[in-house]
Formats: sequence, C-alpha cells, structure tokens
Amino acid sequence: MEPIQIIKRVSEFSSSIWQVHPFGEGNTRTTAVFMELYLNSMGFCVNNEMFQEHAKYYRDAMVRANYADYAKGVDTEFGFLEKFYENLLFHGKYILKNDDTILA
Repeated sequence: MEPIQIIKRVSEFSSSIWQVHPFGEGNTRTTAVFMELYLNSMGFCVNNEMFQEHAKYYRDAMVRANYADYAKGVDTEFGFLEKFYENLLFHGKYILKNDDTILA
C-alpha cells in the first residue's frame, strides 16, 4: 500500500473510532492511545509524544473530520488529520497550527 493510502485509511479509521466513543470526555485521549497501540501492531514505531505535543490540533482535526453543516456549505474535512498522520508515520514536515483548523 502507498503511504497516501495508508494515511487516508488511518485517518478515516481513527475518525470513526473518535466519533462512536461512548464517553462525553476523553474521546481524543482514548482514541490517541488506541491508535498508538494499533499503529504499533501494524509495524509502525509510534509513541505518545506527538499526540501530546499536538493534542489540541489532533482534537480539532478530529472535529473537522466529523463535522458537517451542509446548509452552510461545510463538509467534513480529513486533510488536517491526514497531515497529522503523515507527520507521525512518514516524518512529514507539515506545520500543525491549531488556527488552521478553525472554520472562517
């Protein structure tokens, strides 16, 4: 599988887990821990460092991957999550700025 296919699949998978997590608080932390374990089981060498360093960005990227308001022309957006995972898995060089995830 090509890196971009892996990134897209991991982004969609983690977004789905975040969306259906049953707790009002802790969805992002729980998803991050699960994804760390899951990605390590797939042969990647992942630790919690990037999830901690970019916690707000990761959470906001999850929101954007799950939020849509079609009446206002807003659709889900996986690009932010894909940038995070490209940096995490393939040493991408994206600058992950929280302000970029905000809808104007």
